[in-house]
Amino acid sequence: MKEKIRNLSVIGLALAIGLAVVACGSSAAPAPAAPLPPVAPQPPQAAVPAAAAPASMPTVAAVMAAPAAPAPAPAATTAPAPAMMEAEETGEVQKPISRSAAAAAPAAPQSSGGQTAQSQLPPDRKGGQPGATTFADYERTPFVYASDDNVSTFSLDTDRTSYHLALNWAREGYDVEPDSVRAEEWINAFNYGYAQPSQDDSFAVHTDVIPHPLDDRMALARIAFQAPELRDDGRPLNVTLVLDASGSMADGDRVDIAREAAESIRNSLRRDDRIAVVHFTDEVIDKLTVEHSKPDSRDVRRSIDRLDHGGSTNVQAGLDLGVQLAHEARWERPNSHNYVILMSDGVANVDATNPFAILESAGDYDNSNPLRLITIGVGIQNYNDYLLEQLAQHGNGWYRYLDDTGQARATFSRENWLALSIPFADQTRAQVTWNPEVVQSWRIVGYENRVTADENFAQARKEFAEIPSGAATTVFYELELVEYARRGDVLNMGDVEVRWVTPVSNESNRQHAQVLAKYDDAPNDRDGALLELGALVALASDRYSSLPYPDAPYDVHEDLAVLKSDLRDLDRHVGELAAYRDFSFLIEHIARDIPKQASGYSR
Repeated sequence: MKEKIRNLSVIGLALAIGLAVVACGSSAAPAPAAPLPPVAPQPPQAAVPAAAAPASMPTVAAVMAAPAAPAPAPAATTAPAPAMMEAEETGEVQKPISRSAAAAAPAAPQSSGGQTAQSQLPPDRKGGQPGATTFADYERTPFVYASDDNVSTFSLDTDRTSYHLALNWAREGYDVEPDSVRAEEWINAFNYGYAQPSQDDSFAVHTDVIPHPLDDRMALARIAFQAPELRDDGRPLNVTLVLDASGSMADGDRVDIAREAAESIRNSLRRDDRIAVVHFTDEVIDKLTVEHSKPDSRDVRRSIDRLDHGGSTNVQAGLDLGVQLAHEARWERPNSHNYVILMSDGVANVDATNPFAILESAGDYDNSNPLRLITIGVGIQNYNDYLLEQLAQHGNGWYRYLDDTGQARATFSRENWLALSIPFADQTRAQVTWNPEVVQSWRIVGYENRVTADENFAQARKEFAEIPSGAATTVFYELELVEYARRGDVLNMGDVEVRWVTPVSNESNRQHAQVLAKYDDAPNDRDGALLELGALVALASDRYSSLPYPDAPYDVHEDLAVLKSDLRDLDRHVGELAAYRDFSFLIEHIARDIPKQASGYSR
């Protein structure tokens, strides 16, 4: 463990903005600040939330394909946070949680599917990054004094692509691009075995607080939201596949992966489901378009089998037709769930290339039964992570990455697809209100492009997350507690509220819980090891993503060395888990040869 003197002063943006006029024009964000000792604190940066869309243009960097999802961990038995119900006259359904709200249950399966291969060092370390890839350069979240602003509002998130990309880069011997690291996606790539809620119409909320692994003066709080595993609701599915057949798909096995994923989805559908197929290059390939048909239709199977590559990439044209077909199917079958699934490397270069312009063109304005846009990324070089991530986030869906045909089959197996295609909650967001009598200052780890203005919490917005059945979202906060807080104390650190809209019924829901937990070391058992694993994942990804900011108030090399050492201590409890071995390999890789700064155009 180690201490660091942290500074709450904020680094000005003037120099970064002046330098960031290259290619994609992204600007460097200010370094995150941490609180000073209570003797002479300086005011932290005002808590101005990040907008849903990034403030800067994307960064061009490099990427490799992602591995399969980590193996699920055995169920933990962490007790849920106690909760309370707040009476209001809003007409919204309110979901109270009792102290026994979450009964112990097996861990929810990883929704991305797949089996994790044993991580191995590459035969030779290539160094640098492979071909150009586009990322967004988001401002890092600052520390904030609770006396100035004690409210934190964010959209829940179940994406995990950023972690899988980084792990695959490491396996291929490349440096991990710091701008590619979204800490929340690293955190949520792991299954922590949360107990299921006792009711199928609310979340189980779990809270913990442990000493900070990197600073003895700090604490680390974990708040987790576990959705129930719902049975098949019997509603049919309308699925529209939008397949990228452009020339860039010729690179590697992109076409094979997309074809395998499409065929796996088709095979996972039931007889009363319907599927349509759209191919696009610089325009839609009309002869391969199939309107919604039965899954075993000969035309559907032949269209998927004939996926090829050639020409430019007009994502707008493909999605325009895909959304049109999906809208027609929804109108004909109003009792259905509706998914538009884009499979692409994201390298749009014809017509609209900005995700918001594409979504405006292919807009869906029926909030009562929305179309859900799922983006599936394939490819190694020339990959636009920014486009695919933003399309899914603002298209009421989710984003995954497939690195090979085996993962494509596993991700969209019948069992996994059934869980992924049953939405539990739409427009899901949470708001944490810290107790200034216990929490002196706070900082959310990651979620830079999920943080939103506090006043947006009451609004059901499409960019707020869809949460599939059985999925969990985990968030970590770095905290400076008041001087009298002692280890062993049960601390009432504040309250958390989560809001969402029930799919189909469009019913608004809200649920309250206390952020109440015993402040102590994690238990010396499997549950405690999973808690510590999440903490180490959160801090490693957060610190590594700070590399573009040379004035950050900590030494990334030193922090990663401490986190590596702490990780080895977990081996006796979770050493057999593939997810643990994968992360051990990854942190060893990024700590061994840290880039001096982010590549691409972030500076």
